[in-house]
Amino acid sequence: MRLLRMPLFGRFLAALTISTLGTGIATVALAFAVLGFGGATELASILLAREIPTVLFVLLGGVAGDRFARRNILVASDIVRGLAQSATALLLVTNSATVISIGALQMVVGTALAFSRPAATGLVKEVVDAPQLQSANAFVGLTRSSLSIAGPAAGALLVAATGPAIAIAFDAGTFFISAILLASLPLSTATRRAATSLISELRHGWREFVARPWAVAMVASFGVFQLAFFPAFFVLGPLTAQRSYGGAAGWGMILSAIAAGAVAGGLVGFRFKPSKPLVAAEALLLPAAALLGAVAISAPLAVVVGLGALEGAAFAVSDVLWTTSLQRLVPAEALSRISAFDWIGSLALNPLGYAIVAPLSLSFGYPNTLGMAAGLCCVVSLAVVCLPSVRRVQASTLA
Repeated sequence: MRLLRMPLFGRFLAALTISTLGTGIATVALAFAVLGFGGATELASILLAREIPTVLFVLLGGVAGDRFARRNILVASDIVRGLAQSATALLLVTNSATVISIGALQMVVGTALAFSRPAATGLVKEVVDAPQLQSANAFVGLTRSSLSIAGPAAGALLVAATGPAIAIAFDAGTFFISAILLASLPLSTATRRAATSLISELRHGWREFVARPWAVAMVASFGVFQLAFFPAFFVLGPLTAQRSYGGAAGWGMILSAIAAGAVAGGLVGFRFKPSKPLVAAEALLLPAAALLGAVAISAPLAVVVGLGALEGAAFAVSDVLWTTSLQRLVPAEALSRISAFDWIGSLALNPLGYAIVAPLSLSFGYPNTLGMAAGLCCVVSLAVVCLPSVRRVQASTLA
């Protein structure tokens, strides 16, 4: 709890809490707003419009995060997202919203997000001392996990009471409040590096990244995990739930268990300090494979719910260990760029997974496709755990 009494971290966490709550509310509000004038195709198009710029610009965001003051980048990102969501709310209130206009505004939101993600990873290292990094990352993870439950729930109530436009306007307001809190942080606003070309910055960041085999191995494994787990689980999971778990009610129980497990994992993340943190972070991805396997064989709902809670907790702890290791082993001047390579490496294969999961399920069936995804998760995690570069990273080297 000493962290909460530290002014810098306290304000950073308050800003994160407020903006994350607003984002959770907007997730529900945007869906119902779009369904008010369109259907599933229109909603998918708008969500894709938000995701594509994030992937395209995250490397540029990493360069910016290492060159300029991270505080200023986060403030600017919050202001841009606040303005975009304000415009979205105005279009909805005036009944002027179209797929093109809302999609364009969500592209702005996605672009701003590409700059905020790498900067936020680096800023944590600026607002706490090195021995407190793991606790700080656990706080961040716990906050996000808790709000992944509270945000959409609050969004559903707000949409029901006031409509989607007001809920999105509320989200805009949270970004402006977050920007004010972050702007009040007394951190350096000077450029940290002599300005060079974008290509030179990216090359330097890439050299820093590949010079650390443990980082390349971990990011590659996260990419394969995203390819295998999320498309299989979120596309074939609901179909299995429809057949074996009573439809939406059973699927909701599974997702709620994952979210609750993530909250518990956030608490565990404060104290869990294994001697080989990267080995532990990778091994903690294995419960996800067990969850896929249970869904594949249509195990009893209670078993799947229990494994879902375990997977949520394990994933949360894994994220704390990985983020802390990255922050402690990478020099501050390269941290945002390596974080950007982490983001893009982790997400790059995700669209491919969503593209191939349906054809694979048609060819091999839902259970076999889920089983193949589970097997791929296991093989990759176990292979990375055996790598010498990953095993050499000791907790003592992170102090």
